[in-house]
Amino acid sequence: MKNLPIHDIFTFEDVANPLPDQIISTEVFHNAALDITVFSLGAGESISTELVGGQKLIYCLTGRLELKLDRIEKQLRAGQAVILPTQARHAIIAEANVSFQQIHLYKNEEDLYMINKVPHNKVIDLAEQIDIVPNKKASKAIVQRKDLTLTLFALDQGQQIAMHTATGDALVQILEGEAHIIIGENSFIVKEGQAIVMPAEIPHALEATEAFKMLLTVVKGGE
Repeated sequence: MKNLPIHDIFTFEDVANPLPDQIISTEVFHNAALDITVFSLGAGESISTELVGGQKLIYCLTGRLELKLDRIEKQLRAGQAVILPTQARHAIIAEANVSFQQIHLYKNEEDLYMINKVPHNKVIDLAEQIDIVPNKKASKAIVQRKDLTLTLFALDQGQQIAMHTATGDALVQILEGEAHIIIGENSFIVKEGQAIVMPAEIPHALEATEAFKMLLTVVKGGE
């Protein structure tokens, strides 16, 4: 991953702060099969009609946006997402200052159905796609590829993910609650709306100081 703080808590307003009358894009990761980009748009700005090649997840991070999908209009607020199908024509309009995360997965034979276990072509609250189970850890893998995994986790208070390493950079985005995260010798309390990158090959662990939900994005290879 690139253009994100390493070993530090951040919000996506830090990464892509909307500026009046401007559209700003920040590349986080790309390879021949996918790209992850964070966009910020000043109020009233728009991205013209595009055609999806593959599948695209649009996740509103801050503010509000309007998505025009063919002849249908959908509104997204912070915390909401939509998964666009292959060949979907769409445009994005900032109803207010807005930032959003786009994960574009290009179609290939190996990963024909690339985003699974969550509704497509409708507005969803990401945090509502997984439940807190008392005294348990829950996970739901919505993308599983060689170069990318995208997983929702829900940990009840006191639950832990033991110290381990990963072969790719891992981005934690807290959807609800609060997590205690250890990366190497550093300790962090990461709260709802905040994020942190756990770099590849560095030991890390997580504990639910209170029940929390997170979106975990792990990338391997690429840039």
